[in-house]
Formats: sequence, C-alpha cells, structure tokens
Amino acid sequence: MKKIIAIYFSDSEPMGYPFQKSQYLERYQEIMIDLEDNDIDVYIVRGDSYILDGKFKKGWRFVNGILEESDGEIQADLIFNRDHLNTIPRITDCQIINQVEFDELCIDKIKTHEAFPDISPKTGYIHSYQAFIEQIQEWGMEADDIIVLKKNFLLEGRGVFILPIKEVTKDLYKDWDDILIQEFLDSSAGIPGIVEGIHDLRVTVVNGKAINSFVRTPKEGSYVANIARGGSGMALEIEKVPSEVIALISKIDKKINTYFPAIYSADFIYSGKEYKLLELNSRPGVQHRDWSKTYKKFHDALIDMLVEAVKK
Repeated sequence: MKKIIAIYFSDSEPMGYPFQKSQYLERYQEIMIDLEDNDIDVYIVRGDSYILDGKFKKGWRFVNGILEESDGEIQADLIFNRDHLNTIPRITDCQIINQVEFDELCIDKIKTHEAFPDISPKTGYIHSYQAFIEQIQEWGMEADDIIVLKKNFLLEGRGVFILPIKEVTKDLYKDWDDILIQEFLDSSAGIPGIVEGIHDLRVTVVNGKAINSFVRTPKEGSYVANIARGGSGMALEIEKVPSEVIALISKIDKKINTYFPAIYSADFIYSGKEYKLLELNSRPGVQHRDWSKTYKKFHDALIDMLVEAVKK
C-alpha cells in the first residue's frame, strides 16, 4: 500500500493561503508531483479537519492542475506542517515534520534565546511599557542608544521596531504583552566580500545540512532586513557562506538533532566582530526559481527528507 503525506495549511479554503500566490501554487504542485513519482500519495489538508491518529476529515489532490476534493477521510502516514497561524492541534499521535516541540522552539523567540543564549543578542522579555523602562535602566542604556523591540509571535518583520530609546513611546504597541527587547547590533559594515551595509544572512537547513542561503538588506532608511517589509534579497551559494556561520549551524544542530527529521532557516547578523543568531524559522517558505538561483537544491533536499521520513 502506498504511503500518504498530508501537507497541512491553517487556511480552511481549498485555494486559500498560500495558493493565492502563483509561484507558491506552482511550487507545491511540483513538490507533490515529485513525491508522487516516489510512489507516495500526497494530499493538501486544511483548517480544523484533523481528527486523530493522522486522520483528516477530507483533503485535496491536484488532478491535471485542478485541486479536487477527496471522496472521504484521509489517513496520513506523515504530516508536513505548513501551518502559518499555529492552529494545528498538538499532534503526538502521528509522525509530523516539524515536531511540535521544535516548532514551538522556533516560533517562541524567547525560547530560541534561552536555547542559544551564547550566540544570541542580549535579550529581555517584557510585558508592559513600565517593564521596558526598567529593562533599559538595568542595562544602563542612554536615550540616544538604539534598541530592538519585537512582538514575540509575529512573522515577516511585523511588530519589529529598531529605533533610539528616546523615540520609544507608550503607544508604540497597543499591547505591550509578549515583547522582546534586544541589544542593537550594528551591521552597517556589511559582510566582507558578500554584502555592503545593513543586512541579515539566512541559511536554510535540512536535517542538519546547510542547503542554501539568502542575504537580505532593508529598504533605504530602515534597519529591518525583511522582504515583506520592503527589503530585498539575493541568493547565495552555500559554499560562499562564511565558515563562522556554518560553525554556528553545527552548534544549533547539536542541540536540536533529537527533533530530526527537521527543516528550518536561521537568520544571522555580522556586527563587524562576530556573527549572532537573530532567530529561527521552522517553516521556511518554499523557494521558487524566480526568487532564488539555488532553489533546486532546497527542493531536492526537501523531497529527499520527506521520502526518507515516510518510508522509514
């Protein structure tokens, strides 16, 4: 009997997120075709359709490019979790990539910092504006010093502010709960031979192997190097990633290898003296040829990981 992989999205609509974007739709179709070429059935499953023991109320498959609904329930052998809203139940009764505990380690930025304090920027966790005032006083910071503030559980650079302390006002956030306060690392010197000016360096990793990389830079006048916030990026061959960063990837993998098989990306910044880990992402977006000249390496590593995991 064929093995079944269920690719899970939180949006309940069959053609909902992320399929509104043509490149994502194209990439997931290619992923499903390559998995099916390995004698695996693949279904899209969505929303609150999870029942128990790897079973979903329904699913969808692409037939001649059209998404068609299943005749009944889907019994998955493996769930590939792409739930960007974190609505999937805490699944412990079916094999899932990524495992829930690793997913939570990456989503919760304070957990990431606690797991890797020696390679992360100095970080505090606050829940009020008054706590912000107390934290900067404890750190002995001045009004002109730059500080980084982040909403803990938001993605795509949302809720991130990098600004002088004197410009932080109580109405910066409507809700000051779950805020990370971090030291500002000046990356304006760039990375020699790779990028000039403010940046971050993203490395995608599959089962402990660094696959490919992106260098992201902010739009003019901003410190936030996130494409969703108007920044830009370029693909970087993994061979060109500095050895210090690869060493940090190895350090991360030694702590998380109990969660394998796993896929993630790690964002780093170079301060001119050393590299620091900014954050981990357990659901790096699928890569399209329009965005990355190294996308095929990521695609092949993803397929290999899923095939090996479901047939193990």
